[in-house]
Amino acid sequence: MPQMSSMYWLFLMFFFISMLILLMMFIYFVIYMKPNCHFNNLVENKMNWLW
Repeated sequence: MPQMSSMYWLFLMFFFISMLILLMMFIYFVIYMKPNCHFNNLVENKMNWLW
């Protein structure tokens, strides 16, 4: 069973790293591809929706 567990942890690490990279790319595009005022509006709307 060690092979199974190692593959499981490897898959978990790969999934976590890929999600982190996707999140960084999303933040990069939101911040640098749109005006700051629109970004602030988006953040405020999202915070109001979350809370």
